[in-house]
Amino acid sequence: MKNILLTFLISLVGAGAMYAQDLIVTTAGDSIPCKITREQGGYVYFTYKKLGVPAKTLMAASSIASKRTDFYDTPVEIVSKPTFSRWQYRFQGGYSRRIARTSDQVPSGARSYINKMKSGYTFGGDIHYFISEPFGLGVKYNHSHYQYKTTGFEDKVNLNYFAVSGLNRFILRTGSEVYMGGNIGYQAYKDQVSANGAPVGITGGTAGVGLEVGYGMRMSHGSKLYLNLSLLSGTITKVNVESGGRKETVKLEKEEYESLARLELTLGIVLGH
Repeated sequence: MKNILLTFLISLVGAGAMYAQDLIVTTAGDSIPCKITREQGGYVYFTYKKLGVPAKTLMAASSIASKRTDFYDTPVEIVSKPTFSRWQYRFQGGYSRRIARTSDQVPSGARSYINKMKSGYTFGGDIHYFISEPFGLGVKYNHSHYQYKTTGFEDKVNLNYFAVSGLNRFILRTGSEVYMGGNIGYQAYKDQVSANGAPVGITGGTAGVGLEVGYGMRMSHGSKLYLNLSLLSGTITKVNVESGGRKETVKLEKEEYESLARLELTLGIVLGH
């Protein structure tokens, strides 16, 4: 009889813990129905519903005006496993601007041509696996194209960037996300020049690094529209030149180095919540 009574009391306590719901009121006046799990180091940890899905988060105690335990009878599911997608896919395209300073040695007549060759388009994508909800590791690809054409003359530059990437995402209460990341990889350079029908091909490659920051606006549970600004850099110090059936490798002088530094503003879509 004692064992039955003890089991009954334990069940009642467990049911109360499962269905008791707390209330946090922030200093900004927001009310958050939740289940407080612990308080430590000046932060309050709790579980709440984010877009109908149980999620864990924390808040600085200084941002909380008051806390009420067992305020509701509505249950809050305690999160026991990740509620986010481990994989995230991003695809984007937009404007690219090469930002290297034009050398003073460039003749004034060629400056207009050089400046027009600095603007182009870009597209690419990346895949990240998130080790935790905020941090993911992955790979990315980026293609940038610049072109100038006039009577009897054409110049086309293509840059291809292959990199490993680290990405931090900050998930807002609206479900939208802010991204900050860095990457490092290899940049392939190809310049095709044609003057009066005589083609010249110039190719090269170098290490590259990049930084990015972006904002993803949630459209549905598994997709977001996002705007991204990235900075990519690299410098070509040696090129392979092919002209008239001849091929040669040319080591550039310091003042001839080809900078691949560029800023890129892109619009894209994110798949994976």
